[in-house]
Amino acid sequence: MFGKGLIKGMWTTLKHLFEKDLTIQYPEEMPYLQDRYRGHLIYEIDKCTACNICARTCPNNVLHLESARNEATKKREVVTFSIDHQYCMFCNLCVEACPADCLHFNHHFELSEYVRDEIKVVYEGTPNLAPLQEDGKASLGELAEAKSSETSDDEDKKAKQINNMINAVKKNPVKVLSRYADSEEAAEILASILINDEAKLTRLVPIMLEDKEKAKKIANAFVNKELKDRAAEKGGEE
Repeated sequence: MFGKGLIKGMWTTLKHLFEKDLTIQYPEEMPYLQDRYRGHLIYEIDKCTACNICARTCPNNVLHLESARNEATKKREVVTFSIDHQYCMFCNLCVEACPADCLHFNHHFELSEYVRDEIKVVYEGTPNLAPLQEDGKASLGELAEAKSSETSDDEDKKAKQINNMINAVKKNPVKVLSRYADSEEAAEILASILINDEAKLTRLVPIMLEDKEKAKKIANAFVNKELKDRAAEKGGEE
């Protein structure tokens, strides 16, 4: 019948005419974002204790912290803290691991820049720390020298504990990691991940010693990602 296709098309248009719009006029109209949406990673430098746990936890080395001791307060403070958003995969591990609650994601998602390096955000810390120059910035050599000279007995003790825990994991991984996994199977998967990835092992061990609950969350994240990757590989083979 001549015109049958036209009639069907008009009927389809008529059915959708009075439905709710599915598209928005971006950027004039901004999208609705759920409360748990992860956009721009925000760092509150005033809350930071310069513990560097977030940087050690990050699987992509997105975060970089430079710190030095304040001779007036005898406390370690932030010199610079940088976030390279172009490598962030929004896993939230740094937020979960931070003991001072100074990292969080907001709803800002427009992160593109004309120059790639401008995606990186650098926060400047306290300008009057002992290793700093008169202009408020320290050279890398001065910071390294300050760090080596400031090593205390407590830091040596902590380093020894971390080294002992790493050796324990390597010697009997499933037994040690079963305290941080939900099941024996999960412990075996976690052991395989950490034994084969020295970087993840060295990042997780300090958290295991400081906060068992946070270590469990990170361990579960590693296991879940591994299971997801295995399922994807299996599906690809089929």
